[in-house]
Amino acid sequence: MSTSSAPTGSAAINSVRLNSHLTTLGQIGRDEFGMQRVAFSRHDVDGRDYVSGLMRAAGMSVRIDPAGNIIGRSEGSDPSLPAIVLGSHTDTVPSGGQYDGALGVIAAIEVVEALRDGGQTPRHPVEVMVFTNEEGTSFHRWLLGSRAVAGLWEAEDFAAVADDGVTLTDTLPDIGGNISRIADARRRPEELACYLELHIEQGPTLHRGGFPIGVVTGITGRSVYHVDIVGEANHAGTTPMSLRRDAMSAAAQIALAVRRIAGEMEVCRVGTVGSMDVHPNAGNVIPGRVQMGVEFRDERMESLSAAEVELRRTAEEVAHAENVNITVTAQRNTPSVPISNNMQQLIADAAGMAGLEQVSLPSGAGHDAQAIAAITPAAMVFVPSVNGISHAPAEYSAPEDCANGAQVLLNALLLADGR
Repeated sequence: MSTSSAPTGSAAINSVRLNSHLTTLGQIGRDEFGMQRVAFSRHDVDGRDYVSGLMRAAGMSVRIDPAGNIIGRSEGSDPSLPAIVLGSHTDTVPSGGQYDGALGVIAAIEVVEALRDGGQTPRHPVEVMVFTNEEGTSFHRWLLGSRAVAGLWEAEDFAAVADDGVTLTDTLPDIGGNISRIADARRRPEELACYLELHIEQGPTLHRGGFPIGVVTGITGRSVYHVDIVGEANHAGTTPMSLRRDAMSAAAQIALAVRRIAGEMEVCRVGTVGSMDVHPNAGNVIPGRVQMGVEFRDERMESLSAAEVELRRTAEEVAHAENVNITVTAQRNTPSVPISNNMQQLIADAAGMAGLEQVSLPSGAGHDAQAIAAITPAAMVFVPSVNGISHAPAEYSAPEDCANGAQVLLNALLLADGR
């Protein structure tokens, strides 16, 4: 990809303003356990109101689409050109961190403010999108907003019901959405020039390596499985070991196998047993049933397929050895999304303009960019997460790193605008 140099007198990020806004947003929905801005909650609405106000203060027009996405727009000098989109999310996981998603949103708004401060009007319109329910904590449907923009909603999205029985149909109006008009949230590819997202890495690579900027090569694919192990509950003191049909013993072997598949066997990049439900869950009863949540992640779909083969093979072996029944059900298969070489080079050039060293790496977490990539070229910029911690109160990225990432985002926009 050939990129032009940024215009003479390029706009510069105001680090103090950026980090001040980020800190203020980080106080909305915070308690002693971390951030509680779960999508559709009162705190989420408060956070959305705050960033909407920042957009208006930056001179953007602001609207909410039928999926509840907040869209701020700053017009360019050529109304015939498609929009360059910057975006991320402001919802958090329960007891989450301050920077996940929020940095990308605040930095996107800061880019527009910096352009205005510098007296620069890009040729392309610039849109800042704040996507609804990226995390998927609410209604167990992740990337709701960005998938609506990309036209990727599924039947399960329309029928989504929260744990408390409330439907998504009833909830979307609380943030200005309308499920009956979801099709109107979809954007046509010809409307968009590209999508750029700044995000914390949520892993240790940049921090440990001392790299200020990460150029994302692709967003990992994810395969999720429900493993149901049925044995026989019995007395823990009187049942001989040789006669036990212990569902927990089988579950332990499955858990170790998941670690082995992604670890020493290197079939895929990572594997996790993230949930386990034990029945009857009593200290003096041999577990009769265990249900487990298993996931594998990798940038290569063939690796995920191979991991599934190993999981199912192991389940058969364990079922026979422990005299239990094991059912492995595939629940979700999210394909990986590669970032094109051209878009990776755009970010690398933008970092070079800022004099910042960069390293290429995949994203192990899912992001709105993977949905938007279905309709327009997408790229991501990573900044370091201290000690690789994310989705936790200790999540932290240094103010200098946040400002560096925002400057790279701004430079990338200017380069894309000059193509």
